[in-house]
Amino acid sequence: MNRYQKLAWLNLIVITASIIITTAAIAIEIHIRGYSTIAWWCFPAILVILKFKPFMFKKPQGQDKVVCDERDNFIVKRALAIAYKTFWIVFILSCFLLFFLIGPENSVPTMTLPLMAVGGALFLQIVVSVAILVQYGWGSKGEKS
Repeated sequence: MNRYQKLAWLNLIVITASIIITTAAIAIEIHIRGYSTIAWWCFPAILVILKFKPFMFKKPQGQDKVVCDERDNFIVKRALAIAYKTFWIVFILSCFLLFFLIGPENSVPTMTLPLMAVGGALFLQIVVSVAILVQYGWGSKGEKS
């Protein structure tokens, strides 16, 4: 497993854990107080772990160690392209869905806009990570050429 695969798995694990913990905290707080304000801070606090990725999976030091090759760069480029294409499709569809659910006469709650921004960023990370893992899974399984 190379560095990009490790980073992709870390992204998926941390994002999934943060969604589960934040959802549980919101549910508990709503059950206790009837509304939730403090539980929303769980989400960014857990996602801070993603900022430590460069320290967890460092690039190998030295001249004889290869970090990535052309295939790795191509996989990451294609994963980013897939993520941005799917992001815009999902973002536009979610905006239209919000319009149809709320209606043209009502206004969008202010909490919706930052949630859409954070949700979009998480969606991009999830799609990039899954695309990287899928593309590495399609390749050779260790055969020697």
